[in-house]
Amino acid sequence: MTSPVDTSVKWARSSMPGAPTLTRAAGSLIALLDALLVNGWGQQTASSVVVAGGVATATFPTDHAAAKHAVVLVDGVTGTLTALNGEQKVTAVAPNVIKWATAAADGAATGTITVKMAPAGFAKPFTGTNLAAYKSAHPAAHGQYLRVADTTVESARAVGYETMTAISTGTGLFPSAAQVSGGAYWGKSDATSGTTPSPWLFASDGRIFYLMVQGCFESNAGLGHAVLAFGDLVPESPAGDPFATVLAGSPDSGWNAVGGNYVIDYGAVNYAVATPRVFLGTGTSSRGCASTESRFGASSDPLPNPITGAIPLSRIGYKDTVAGFQRATFPGLLYCINPKAEALIANHQVVELPGGKAYAASFHGNQVYVSSMLNVAMLDIIGPWR
Repeated sequence: MTSPVDTSVKWARSSMPGAPTLTRAAGSLIALLDALLVNGWGQQTASSVVVAGGVATATFPTDHAAAKHAVVLVDGVTGTLTALNGEQKVTAVAPNVIKWATAAADGAATGTITVKMAPAGFAKPFTGTNLAAYKSAHPAAHGQYLRVADTTVESARAVGYETMTAISTGTGLFPSAAQVSGGAYWGKSDATSGTTPSPWLFASDGRIFYLMVQGCFESNAGLGHAVLAFGDLVPESPAGDPFATVLAGSPDSGWNAVGGNYVIDYGAVNYAVATPRVFLGTGTSSRGCASTESRFGASSDPLPNPITGAIPLSRIGYKDTVAGFQRATFPGLLYCINPKAEALIANHQVVELPGGKAYAASFHGNQVYVSSMLNVAMLDIIGPWR
């Protein structure tokens, strides 16, 4: 049964109980992406599921991974309450308990009922040893592929393809081999040894995903997260833009040297974001840049706004060139331009704002080299993004 609320946005963070881990080991990033994008994770069998007054309450032997606003996938309900099966958005959590809104009738559900964190809705059409290709399964998706080579420690390599027929065969690479040979660097951990996991924050609407990785916890960037991204932007053109699909990552092996601000401000200098073609749909890979809007929220302003209680946020736009015009925007990803947010918001904190919106936050930037570079990126975890 369709949930009475929108479930298009899936989000997760590394601190959730039983969350998959990301370490420096080869294959670790692919295992994480498989769980978040394709398979789901954290499955438990419910001890009971009871509906009363439009709210379903599921009880488990141990704490479930889900947090408020997360989307879970329910399966195995039989009898008269099969409407509970499918994606459901969590409205409340308590020890060993999660709740969600439902249009199902009151009563106790029957069957062997499993509940897991729902995957984002990507397919994995091609694989190899520590190699994986992903593609959005959304019917409106542009259709490009992401290839991840997770064959070494510390970082993986990511590249987009317009078409693929095998794990290492395809056309229309972005970035191209001439632009960034081997693909963008997706840092996992700057640790020199060991298995200490990197904190991460994730969100997706099934057409684009963001994986924010605190891979530099050991040295350079401390709290700063790299904003890794792949998928469909929201085009400015009313006619659509089938090549407005972006891949964001570090353009060089020094991925941990500047804190990994790949989407938000690093790309304007080093072209850390790429699309398969320019907005006209011609040519080959275009290395563009991202930029934030100018919005209320200067460093001298109080935060939150004492009138509205809100935190001013800026959208992030994409240009084919630094001096070009805005071609598209990054859906669901916003930026707090007021540096006071650093003192108010913790890494991975869920911030509830007026109007029913909620955002999961992560620091980005490098406070070790330039203290003013530590700011806050916000992921919309309510949706829809389009």
